[in-house]
Amino acid sequence: MHFAQRQFVWATLAASLFSIATARAVPQDSWKGTETAAAKAAKQAHFAEAERLLSTNLKLAENLSPKDARLPRTLLDLAEVYRAEGKYSEALANYERALQIYTVQYGPEATEIADTINGEAELYKSLNDYSRAEPLLLRALAIRQKQSHAGDPDIAQSQNDLGELYIATGALDKAEPLLSEALASRQKNPGPESAGVAQSLEAMGNLYAKARRRKEAEESYRQAVSLYGKTLGGEHPDYANALENLALSYGARLDFANAEPLLQRVLDIRRTVFGPEHRDVAASLDNLAALKRSENKGEEAAAFYEQAIKIWEKVLGPDSPDLAADLNNLGAIYEFGKDKARAEPLFLRAASLDEKSLGAESPELGTDLNNLGLLYLFMKRYEDSQKIYQRALSIRMKALGDQDPGVAETMNSYAIVLHALHRDAEAGRMESQARAILARQSAGKSR
Repeated sequence: MHFAQRQFVWATLAASLFSIATARAVPQDSWKGTETAAAKAAKQAHFAEAERLLSTNLKLAENLSPKDARLPRTLLDLAEVYRAEGKYSEALANYERALQIYTVQYGPEATEIADTINGEAELYKSLNDYSRAEPLLLRALAIRQKQSHAGDPDIAQSQNDLGELYIATGALDKAEPLLSEALASRQKNPGPESAGVAQSLEAMGNLYAKARRRKEAEESYRQAVSLYGKTLGGEHPDYANALENLALSYGARLDFANAEPLLQRVLDIRRTVFGPEHRDVAASLDNLAALKRSENKGEEAAAFYEQAIKIWEKVLGPDSPDLAADLNNLGAIYEFGKDKARAEPLFLRAASLDEKSLGAESPELGTDLNNLGLLYLFMKRYEDSQKIYQRALSIRMKALGDQDPGVAETMNSYAIVLHALHRDAEAGRMESQARAILARQSAGKSR
């Protein structure tokens, strides 16, 4: 739900976007000194300090000539800091304003345009809005390939960013050549022991993980962690991102003893860097909750989910559909525990959020209702369960098709409810349909 796209690589940004040389032909003054200090603060992940310095520079730049390059430069650098802090509205406004000014100053094919739209695309990736991110990343890459020589670090950055998007959308065949080329380029320039190489190794790990090449994924993550530790140190958020991926790979093979301390370390780093209410902190809490749930430690998992939900409500707003996943996860813990009544308002809220934002026939709503129907079955509220399952089944059949295993799952649970209501003939027909679906699925797999 909240992962990915979340990651923000500061080492590369500090080396490329905070580049005073790109502010074309401007006098050397206090602006440059402040910008340099902001770049240093950003590289060290001292984002509040970087924001303060850049805000000071923005006030200065607002009084300069419309043709002065310092205003859009400051807007862009401040947008990057806002993005790292999770202040997406402020970041987007700055990206858009910088883009307008740069277009007037230098035209639509300038390298500054590529810098700006690449950053804006990364913002959209953080919000899982890949349809907006992809054309911006493609345009940024095209500009950089046109304006720069082969092997330029900015080209490798664009390739890596686009490859990450394709991993997130499942287009692994598009992702792999981009990531491989970016890695090879970075190993030559700036060199094999650089933060850029670490970023590429982490992205390759994500690719391998998605392709279920687990050993290769784990080794890539391990190398990325080592490189980030050498280049940025063990307190940096980029190091935490790679460490998180390594921990999740341990968790995937049920190596809880190694996964848990790493995830706790990631949480500690993010709280120190970003404060207690940042989206990355919430993502860490989600990961710890999921790990505890896999260990059948429901109470500990619930505590982590509750903390995460409070942060997501502040970050995303109380009406965001992205809350539904955590609400369902927390509800499922209560559903199978002693205090089942605590699950009902969580499932109802998840269903309301998904119906409002995604529509009355969305598969997400079907899942919410399926969870609620099961809760009512456990609570022996059979009439309520029957009504909910009836609706859940209708939605799932429309959204997933009448041969989907999820549909069969709902049918089997629905049949139990019908038996409890002494509607045995209907229950028998439902069970027969479910068996037929599962039999076809099994036959298809065996071919």
